[in-house]
Amino acid sequence: MLDTVEQTVKQDAASTDQFAIALDRLTKKTMKVLRLLCEGGNPTTVLASHITQRDLARKLHVTRQALSVHITRLVDAGLIQAGRGFINVTDNGLKATGYHHNPAILMVRVAPQNQREAYEKIKRIRAFEIFRAAGDADFALVVDQRNLDEVLQDLYAIQGIIETRSVIATETLRQT
Repeated sequence: MLDTVEQTVKQDAASTDQFAIALDRLTKKTMKVLRLLCEGGNPTTVLASHITQRDLARKLHVTRQALSVHITRLVDAGLIQAGRGFINVTDNGLKATGYHHNPAILMVRVAPQNQREAYEKIKRIRAFEIFRAAGDADFALVVDQRNLDEVLQDLYAIQGIIETRSVIATETLRQT
């Protein structure tokens, strides 16, 4: 059992390294292609983009041949799947753009005497966005639902956390 866990951890680490290397090789224009593909897609196992390559090339003010270079880079990096008549953005492609769907939103209250220390530690928590807040909470974190348990453990380890409240998004109604 331990060998299986160690093997999984090593595979995850290698996958993370490959992901970081793939991102470093992408140009700004290639990342713009990826972001445009994410707009208005439907989240599933992959995000099915509804934009045609012709329309995408027009938005980018490039030829379809030039777009093809970027599409190939994204496919090679494992960030999209492309074929005749379809382009799907993979989970890694969504991560690369910071796109997230149906996140968990955490509201956190901190004891006044611990605000400064908590602020420094909360800034380091793995989240899409972290806000200082006023009102019923001192901080608001937008996190991936898959990481919710890990984030909550990190929060509970911070001295002065009085309360956390979680809201789980079930459907994206509108995205800017």
